[in-house]
Amino acid sequence: MFAILPLLGGVLLGRFASTRIAVAVQIAFYAIASAVLVATAPDHGGSHTDGLWLSLVLAPLSALTVFIGWTWRRRSQRSARV
Repeated sequence: MFAILPLLGGVLLGRFASTRIAVAVQIAFYAIASAVLVATAPDHGGSHTDGLWLSLVLAPLSALTVFIGWTWRRRSQRSARV
């Protein structure tokens, strides 16, 4: 469930926050989600290594969501000027 934090948060941060703030908060969201994924993986029938693999996959996805939010902001600003 914590893996949703950097995914949805990244889109919203990219859309509404400045780039510098969005990146800093997104890193914090990713760190929290990774720690929870690795720590709770044995509770869900996996191992800590499974949680580590999931968090490694989550890294580029969370970066992509910030980029998607940033693109969304740029397109909406461009359409507002027209």
